[in-house]
Amino acid sequence: AFQSTHVFQNHATLLGNNHWIWADSAYPLEPWCIPPFKKPPNGALTSNQKGFNTTLSRVRVRVEHTFAALKGRFQSLRELRHPMQNENDLQYISYWVICCIILHNMIIRFEEHRGIFGGTGSTNDWALRNQGANLISSPEPE
Repeated sequence: AFQSTHVFQNHATLLGNNHWIWADSAYPLEPWCIPPFKKPPNGALTSNQKGFNTTLSRVRVRVEHTFAALKGRFQSLRELRHPMQNENDLQYISYWVICCIILHNMIIRFEEHRGIFGGTGSTNDWALRNQGANLISSPEPE
């Protein structure tokens, strides 16, 4: 299935020189697609391979937490349902997500400036804790 995707077929165009994608173990090893090392049959991973897998795992967890924080703040991202039948649909969805990221970063800066989360945790911590909340309260204007 992966071989029929746009990314697989056009990786040279989509990725710059010396760029690659970290993937999970379900993906094949390619010069541009790097999954974690798998334990060989009747063998063990080297310490370098284990270290690589640990680093990859940490990055993946950070990315998953970032998605959770965004979904906690912007409910529209939880189940973004829009038909994707052409390039315009993909652009629309991409812009939607990018706008949410920009707004998220603006809110973080605003809250830091106002001292809203001053020693009690970050706004990302708040978004992760409140991922299931329907409404997100915003500070009163000064």
